Amino acid sequence: MLKYTSLKEKDLEYLTFILRNGMVTAKQILLKFQEPNIHRVYRRLRKLEGKKYVRHEQIAHKVGVYLGTIDARNLTNVHVTVPTKASVYTMQHNLLLNDLVLFYEFQAEKQGVQFTYRTEREIRHSMIGEGDNQSKLKAYNASRERIPDAVFFFKNAEGVVTTTWVELELNKKERKRYDEKFKLFEQLLSSKRLDDQPYSYDQVIYFADDVKIHNVVNDAKRRLVNADKISIRKIPSVIINERWEEVMPSGSNGETPGPDATN
Repeated sequence: MLKYTSLKEKDLEYLTFILRNGMVTAKQILLKFQEPNIHRVYRRLRKLEGKKYVRHEQIAHKVGVYLGTIDARNLTNVHVTVPTKASVYTMQHNLLLNDLVLFYEFQAEKQGVQFTYRTEREIRHSMIGEGDNQSKLKAYNASRERIPDAVFFFKNAEGVVTTTWVELELNKKERKRYDEKFKLFEQLLSSKRLDDQPYSYDQVIYFADDVKIHNVVNDAKRRLVNADKISIRKIPSVIINERWEEVMPSGSNGETPGPDATN
């Protein structure tokens, strides 16, 4: 394919990363590909923007995101839903999930553990399609509580894979929604695989900083047989405080991102 296009292999890698993750910042691309500087990232993004494979949206002060387009999905054949717009809330949730993925990728590399992941957009596409018409939107709304924010796969030295349902919780929900969700978790963690699920799950991890969310999750899981397979953790401080140098693999050729590398 590259023989007949002006795109390079790294261009396709950028597009795949952006499409899989929905929306990303230039700094997250810098981290992911350990580029030598942010200027190289911007040059490649401008090239992809010019070819209509990427679009840039300024969502909040000093926070811009890059989104893939339908043309990019057709080019790469990445099976994901493509976002049509970004709000402040979806941006915050999406970008923090990207940070969690990067954090665990770097941690796994340093610890000699294999780490892979699937995003909500990939899982949604595999379960209900692209969601670009009324029937698929209806199917998504009916199934959204049964789709994780992400799935993390950890493979240890013995080859054992731990499949993890990941939830990133920024706001506390009504107690009824937690009760319904935890009924699903009880089924998931007791079964090899439910019919409407792409995987069987070994554990569930919630990420949240609000103590009220910690309390409601711990309370909801207490009554379950599989309570020991559900945990809640704070969002790693490395992410919150931008201390990526603490987890970046040794030998990285990327510069430590500065405070101005935000869009």
